[in-house]
Amino acid sequence: MFSTKLPDWLVGCLRIALLGEIYPAIRAIAVGYSDSGAVLIRYYLDRKPEDFDLESLDVVATNLDALGGKMKEIQEIDVESVYALGPKRDMDPLSGFVYSRREY
Repeated sequence: MFSTKLPDWLVGCLRIALLGEIYPAIRAIAVGYSDSGAVLIRYYLDRKPEDFDLESLDVVATNLDALGGKMKEIQEIDVESVYALGPKRDMDPLSGFVYSRREY
């Protein structure tokens, strides 16, 4: 469903869209992109998702839509947050990780 690699233009837009929205509970952020213009932004959290997490994802999606929507490549943006225990190697990167916190 998703491409194996995020396009460079989308990575650039995500860098801007995520400003101010990364906080300590986020272990990683994966993004999926399909050639049809569908984007999925997934937060991997170190705790169960709360309303705050969905609000943050909505802000990121709105920011991304404002940036990437101008290029007409983004047709749909979906968001989800997942409680993820265990090693990062077990997390699905979708099309790629755009953030991963350092863990010891």
